[in-house]
Amino acid sequence: MADLTPEPVPGSRAAGALLTGLDVLEALARRPEGLGVTAVAREVNADKGNVHRLLRVLEERGYVEQDPATKLFRVSTRIISLAGQVLRGVDLVGTAGPIMRELSAATGEAVHLARRTRGGGVYVAQERQAGGRITVETEIGAQPVIYASSTGKALYCTATEEELSALLPEPFTAYTMRTHTGIAGLMADLDQVCRRGYAIDDEELNLDVRCVAAPIFNLHGVPLASIGISGPASRVTLARIGELGHLVSAAAYRITQQMGGRVPAKFDAHPPTPTEIHG
Repeated sequence: MADLTPEPVPGSRAAGALLTGLDVLEALARRPEGLGVTAVAREVNADKGNVHRLLRVLEERGYVEQDPATKLFRVSTRIISLAGQVLRGVDLVGTAGPIMRELSAATGEAVHLARRTRGGGVYVAQERQAGGRITVETEIGAQPVIYASSTGKALYCTATEEELSALLPEPFTAYTMRTHTGIAGLMADLDQVCRRGYAIDDEELNLDVRCVAAPIFNLHGVPLASIGISGPASRVTLARIGELGHLVSAAAYRITQQMGGRVPAKFDAHPPTPTEIHG
């Protein structure tokens, strides 16, 4: 009897190798201290020999490097360079840049811009204050904590409880005594974000630091990014939060308009006045 077993499709093998290679890069990115071949294979649930071959290819292309002493593999700086090229080409950063500078000048605080990702967010730009003034700054490429930062709350202000539960297993890690530790508290907070037009981090991630951020919407009315300010609690006082929140939401509204976005009906906050928009 003839063998009717279908032969493997070359394209599918290539796609499988690509997927495993991407899994390997993501696993190494999560472990900056480095991983050995066996550990990588365990992380990505793949054959050790296949993983070793993929690591050698990635090493040859400059995307990973192996420590000659420990034999551990790490993601190389080539990834950072590649990410930088991508970020420089994102229209969001170019559009938001002038508005970020205006906001920083108006508030006297550092301004940051974050983009929403499939599983959270990432800081893509910031505007620092000159002159030696102490400010609270963010690290480009860092990921905001969704439930404990104003940036994360702004990025997910219209998310459903089901969406957030899939992203955030309970109980949440408490960074300070003010941090939300469960979905119920976070959902109530996000409802207030939609009502007032901006999110607040009232010393929830770091003591003595307050932050305010507002969402930037895409054409489907979904937050694609957020813009915010961070500062010492001694300057970003509770009495000043309302003023800063209106400035931040006005900046977010301008960027949304310039990128062709649409504020969704769920976002109940009234659009800023022309004076607030144009300063």
